[in-house]
Amino acid sequence: MLVQGAAAGGRGGSDYSKLRGIIRAQKDQVQALENEVAHFQTRLHRIEDGHRLELARLKKEVEYHKRLRQGADQRSYELEDRLARVQRQAAAAAHNTSHDEEKDGLIVQSMELVSKNSDLTYKLKTMEAQVSQLEELKAALESELNQAYCERDELAAELEHILSRQHQQHSREPEADGEDGFDERTEVAAGGEAGGLGDEH
Repeated sequence: MLVQGAAAGGRGGSDYSKLRGIIRAQKDQVQALENEVAHFQTRLHRIEDGHRLELARLKKEVEYHKRLRQGADQRSYELEDRLARVQRQAAAAAHNTSHDEEKDGLIVQSMELVSKNSDLTYKLKTMEAQVSQLEELKAALESELNQAYCERDELAAELEHILSRQHQQHSREPEADGEDGFDERTEVAAGGEAGGLGDEH
């Protein structure tokens, strides 16, 4: 019985060592995941800060180009008005060379402003597309961070389950050891009594 108890104790110690190894590995995994979550958080904060600065810069540039376009539109209207006046004057003085030169100059300026206005519109659309891409990247990073949180919570729950099972196992082991000791003591006492009776006879 003592040999069996020792063997059982050895197996119990080996199982306990394995369980401790598993728990330690689980804790290491949880710690690694928490470190990864912290890394994602730091990275997300840096990216969010960069996004905020980039968005602010792009918004300012968009407003600037909007003002430029408004100014170009206003200037284009003014030139068109001047061109109309010059055309009326040119009709009244068809042989006035200076009027023709001013008319040609106004036509060239109007065409240049139309081209510049088109370029500003293209730049504005490009910047709006960049803003949309930055917002999509931010959403993707937030999704990765949420996934890392879920994995950490699952590992923590698994570790809690293992610790609870270990506690229940240790709570049952002392009771089993006590029953084995009682059986051994009973057998020793019974053997002593039988020997005493044999001596009396």
